[in-house]
Amino acid sequence: MPNVECFEHGYRGFAFGETPKNADLIPVRVVFRFRSIAMQKKYALFFWLVLGAAGLTAQVNADSLWQMWHNSSLHDTTRLRALNTLAFSYANSKPDSARIVAELQLAFARGKKMVIWQARALNSMGLACRVQSDYPKAIQHYEESIRLLKQAGDRSNLASVYGNLADVYRIQSDLPKAIDYISKTLALAEATGDRKKAADAYVSIATMYYEYPGNEGKTLEYLNKARLVYESLKSEVGLTLVYGNLSAVYLDREDYDKALEFNEKTIALQKKQGNTLGLATSLHNRATIFGYQGRHREAMADFNREIEIFSDLGDLEGLADAYNSMGELWLHQGRYILAIDACEKALQTARQMGGPNLEAQYACECLYHAYLEQGNYRQALLFLQQTMNLKDSLQQYETAQRLKQLEVQRQIAFDSLNRVQEKFQLEMTHQQAIRRKDRTVGLVAATGLGLLVIALVRMLYFRRRSQRLQVESDAMARQQLLNEVALLRTQVNPHFLFNSLSILTSLVHVDALLAEQFIDQLSRSYRYILEQKENTLVSLRTELEFIQSYAFLLKIRFENKFDVQIDLPEEVLDHLKIAPLTLQLLIENAVKHNRMSVKEPLVVTVSIEQPQTLLVKNPLRPRTTPAVSTGMGLQNIMNRYALLTDQPVWAGEAEDQFVVKVPLL
Repeated sequence: MPNVECFEHGYRGFAFGETPKNADLIPVRVVFRFRSIAMQKKYALFFWLVLGAAGLTAQVNADSLWQMWHNSSLHDTTRLRALNTLAFSYANSKPDSARIVAELQLAFARGKKMVIWQARALNSMGLACRVQSDYPKAIQHYEESIRLLKQAGDRSNLASVYGNLADVYRIQSDLPKAIDYISKTLALAEATGDRKKAADAYVSIATMYYEYPGNEGKTLEYLNKARLVYESLKSEVGLTLVYGNLSAVYLDREDYDKALEFNEKTIALQKKQGNTLGLATSLHNRATIFGYQGRHREAMADFNREIEIFSDLGDLEGLADAYNSMGELWLHQGRYILAIDACEKALQTARQMGGPNLEAQYACECLYHAYLEQGNYRQALLFLQQTMNLKDSLQQYETAQRLKQLEVQRQIAFDSLNRVQEKFQLEMTHQQAIRRKDRTVGLVAATGLGLLVIALVRMLYFRRRSQRLQVESDAMARQQLLNEVALLRTQVNPHFLFNSLSILTSLVHVDALLAEQFIDQLSRSYRYILEQKENTLVSLRTELEFIQSYAFLLKIRFENKFDVQIDLPEEVLDHLKIAPLTLQLLIENAVKHNRMSVKEPLVVTVSIEQPQTLLVKNPLRPRTTPAVSTGMGLQNIMNRYALLTDQPVWAGEAEDQFVVKVPLL
């Protein structure tokens, strides 16, 4: 969650969504992206004022801070404050360096038995791990910092670390825990009379509600609470963030006048503060609003000014994003040559960043659409392939990171169990020492023996319990890993892709318009598959929109031999949720295992059965030569739902139909 103080540190962005709701109305990837300060990686901003860093300026004099640390004649507190400030200054841009400095601070503070400074060092280590997406380790450092701050009775700094811990749970989409910890921050701020920190908490809570649809009222409520406090405190930094957030909310509501009004207030404050990076993002966001209003010339002027700023700063990521956004706006206007020019500059800049990255992917998508609209199908297919390759590379990286996090979680659980065993081993050793010392005294020896027996029983009990917990933890980790790997295997079916490309090759020469529609639906299908792979649940409407694209491809492939009939009431589509790709797996199974013909087409029906159960049926017409089956698809669905709900997935035959019943959540 963003840190309002970080506007002073050269970061940029607004706190909310990157894509307004009505972006789906435009037939390209994302025509106008509203830049967010909730972005991770380079633009990740911390909402909470990091301990001891309230006065940190945009340019920290690292040499001066190191000199203070090495000057042993200074007070220990002064030297530790220098290290703490240095660690904070590195946290976002050089997390490895931040962690090394914080570890040095922690070791020194432990030697001096200075509890609060130990807590501050652990907090800085948590920030560094958060930036590197090592969330389990970040949580571990924050929890240890909280324990020490409670011990020291430091409620002010405790509120800040609660906020940082809430940030990690927010990133992992664990809203209940995030709200719980941020509420603790708010309670401490109100108890200590810290109105500034209370206002920060309001913005943080608004950020969390914003990420979940249907909570616009709550978002505005908390933003306006924060606004009133910041206005009374004359906090320009706080107001800058609140105005930017309000602009994002009103843009989502398609109230462009209101969105522009708050954006202009943000720009005015950033100019006054000399916040160049923040100004670049606000110009980007104003261009986004102008784009939706059809004020294209003004939007282009803002994009050009943004490009000038990032060029002067040598910010490749910001520059590539600006070129991409400009290209998308040209594309929206149907000016394809200008769109190609801008997106090629974006691609060249993104490649200078090294490795696969999102900006390169966005540039390839923009070029694919531009060439497609021009009728240059060869170039369009070339950039479509590059887009898919980039998505695949990024997916592999994300999968590797997820597996790494799972391993860290397993290791943390294992270490916790080892600590329990060590504790009881020490207890047993202590009891044995008492027994040897008092052996000459019968009564004391008998008492010691009794204590030893009790200790042994307790040790055996907890050892067995620890072993059982370890086995269960390993089993759950393995099952979760198997589910994720199985899902990844079923997400992209190479056979289906090759068939689709083969059909596309034929269509390009026969029916160019249909070929264009086919490419668009194929792109939508694979985009959904890649974008939703990390989500546990999606709305029923979102899944059905993907199924319509997927069914379109199958209908082209099988002509009049296949159809999907959907009979679902409109009112349930946005309220009920389903595990992503569930329907795709069931339809794929039906096509794989059943024969079809023009006289007897294969029709898959999707309907709802009360209470809240999705019914998927297809006629049983087994192929003459059974398809090779691993049983992975249906079993994968059952395993995933076993982790989500107590309601089982049912599959079986009924009246010459193969029926699957999936619980809706």
